[in-house]
Amino acid sequence: MCNRKFMTEPVIDTYATIFDIQSFSINDGPGIRTTVFFKGCPLSCLWCHNPESHTTGVQLMYHKNLCTHCMQCVGVCEQGVHGMREVNGRLMHTVDSTLCIGSAQCLKVCCYDALSLVGQRVSTQQVADRIFKDSRYFPVSEERGGVTFSGGEPMLHVPFILELVRKIPGIHICMETSGYASRKAFEEVMPVIDLFLFDYKVTDPDLHTQLCGVDNSLILENLAYLYEQGKDIILRLPLIPSVNDTDEHFDGIAGIMKRYPGILRAEIMPYHTYGLAKSEELGLGISSRLPKQGATDVMIDAWLKELDKRGCTKVCRS
Repeated sequence: MCNRKFMTEPVIDTYATIFDIQSFSINDGPGIRTTVFFKGCPLSCLWCHNPESHTTGVQLMYHKNLCTHCMQCVGVCEQGVHGMREVNGRLMHTVDSTLCIGSAQCLKVCCYDALSLVGQRVSTQQVADRIFKDSRYFPVSEERGGVTFSGGEPMLHVPFILELVRKIPGIHICMETSGYASRKAFEEVMPVIDLFLFDYKVTDPDLHTQLCGVDNSLILENLAYLYEQGKDIILRLPLIPSVNDTDEHFDGIAGIMKRYPGILRAEIMPYHTYGLAKSEELGLGISSRLPKQGATDVMIDAWLKELDKRGCTKVCRS
């Protein structure tokens, strides 16, 4: 049941940049859900499955396999995003997406859908209207459905989320978070969130910095705070073969579950390679440390056994 107390003062609409709203999501909290994906993240995890969420602005994606090298985009782009270079006697299309300002002029002349923009500025009312369209499906499953805020890092958008939640009273709300946000932000948003899906990525703080761009001290402080406040928490465990599936990390997970026995459960988030193609389309680099294949069922079973061996009985695959 949702037990939030809603404020009655008038709500002033505000805006945020999102990159997707996904209906009928079944992996982002209980039941059938609508997941809102926000742009912007303070972390830079090597394995990020949503690299289009790293920045808050609109980004250009170049789908190389659809490009015919007609070069129409070169002529209309005033920022120099699109260019040409000769390869084996043939002119080829080059893209520097860092120069893009999101004017979309190149999209208008591309007949083959080889270009797209990621990111849309939306109001709380626009998102609320979309959620209400989906809401008839929320009670269908055994577990009550609802809305999940994801990203990127939705904790960067607390004012937007507070206003949005006031517009959708009675709907179950999940927050998927890395935990890397100020205490003040968590204090503000905590009363309107029914369930936190809290990532626990790496145990060692130095390795966490190497792999995610920041250490995990603030993350652990916020996990402790939410637990002390009696919030419902599911611990989410992104596991990447040969990167963070170490004995030290499994020990750390077991320590967290023992320290906070009221955590509902832990969910393994197996590594997949979907983010690699998106990184290429965005013109981003791909770390050589990342596996080229996703986690196999054999690996996942081995991870579950390692955690079970450490007394983690409330762990499952997402």
